[in-house]
Amino acid sequence: MESTTNTNTRRRIDVRTLVAYGSLGFPIAILGYPMTLFLHPYYAGELGLGLAAISTVLLVSRLTDFVTDPLMGWLSDRTHTRFGRRRPFVVLGLPIMMFGIYKLFLPDPPVDIWYMLVWNMVVYFGWTVMVLPYGAWGAELTDNYMDRARITAVRQVWTIAGLLGASVVIWFFQEVLETPGSGDVLGGIGMTLLVVFPIVVAVLLLLVPERDIEVPQKRQKWWKALTSILKIGPFRRMLYVALAIVIGEASRHAVVVFFMDDVLQAGDRIGRTFIFYYLMGVAAIPLWQWLARRYGKHRSLAIAMTWSGLMVLATAFLGAGDYNTFLIFYVLKGASFGAFAYLPLAIIADVVDVDTAVTRQKRAGIFFAVFGAVDKIGIAIGMFIALQVLNLTGYAPGEPVNDAGLWMIRIEYAVIPTFFFLLASYLVWSYPVTNERHANLIAALKRRELREAISG
Repeated sequence: MESTTNTNTRRRIDVRTLVAYGSLGFPIAILGYPMTLFLHPYYAGELGLGLAAISTVLLVSRLTDFVTDPLMGWLSDRTHTRFGRRRPFVVLGLPIMMFGIYKLFLPDPPVDIWYMLVWNMVVYFGWTVMVLPYGAWGAELTDNYMDRARITAVRQVWTIAGLLGASVVIWFFQEVLETPGSGDVLGGIGMTLLVVFPIVVAVLLLLVPERDIEVPQKRQKWWKALTSILKIGPFRRMLYVALAIVIGEASRHAVVVFFMDDVLQAGDRIGRTFIFYYLMGVAAIPLWQWLARRYGKHRSLAIAMTWSGLMVLATAFLGAGDYNTFLIFYVLKGASFGAFAYLPLAIIADVVDVDTAVTRQKRAGIFFAVFGAVDKIGIAIGMFIALQVLNLTGYAPGEPVNDAGLWMIRIEYAVIPTFFFLLASYLVWSYPVTNERHANLIAALKRRELREAISG
């Protein structure tokens, strides 16, 4: 056990493993794109279910994550099979997620609100079973502070590649096929996912090893494990940071299609806009990596959040005919996308080491599960509030919009996200687990393992 750990600490992870591990981020990103951007315009507008009902579905379907996510993390931490701890759950989650995608993205109208609720929950349950153990798997590949940043950075490159792929599908439908409807876009993305997901999961299983992490003999109840990790100060701080980020992003995502349709009157250019946005996200990742090495992952994240808030705020007063100006600020905002999508995960992996130092347990799964649950609940809350408030102005997708609706879209797209992004920046600036402190912690853990190995 000791030799395995030491080897992984000294040696850098090879490029093949990095690329193969990160590849699952590609279809996950393609899936996440329409779930927050196109699902509600399609079901509310083209299928006629209404914004208020849709926002309620999005919230209710995420509430179960408070139970399923920590439970899945706890379960995967305590699973031991000949195939590993995390692999079996990735395999199990794949068919669940794919069936849910087929039903949700390619519905046979007419459908009602219960149809959307059920299949939304199926997709998210499959996501929980697959993605949470996958995140813990990556955290356990190495103990090295900067190698963890490399793992999450490569995964984020794949994530952005997936978002670019989804953007190309949208561009193809809108500007080549000239079928800009949300239903056409969702169908195209759904078919893409049904092909790509099995291929990428096969690559992951074949090429990425699992470290031999000892499963603790003392099996703590999952709710006690949840309570204990919430007592860890650095972890709680990152939960607050994540919540601020995702609520801000969810408010923006809830209305971005409406902002481009009704405020900018450029709804037929959504695909190309996101292509430029995510290309900038990829190009800027080396910058955030450099800042993380020089100033720490937490300071790099804080800078990215401040930049993101300022670029979003600059679009608040744009209107019809201002698409080119909007595109400039939107692309500049895209520079920060990679940072706030991957740096929090790298920071959480360091928090796991703090927990190991105190409890002597390896339980990355439940940490990533709780973090993932907070992320998903934050998205649901942000979208629920944004869509409910927008609905109160009388706004309806595809219908003539009044001045109150236009101003509310502006506020929810630009002003509210800026507040939450700056709040996240403030909270993470003085984060206590720095590069130096993490290195000292790992050294102390190794000395303890060595003493125990000698005495045992």
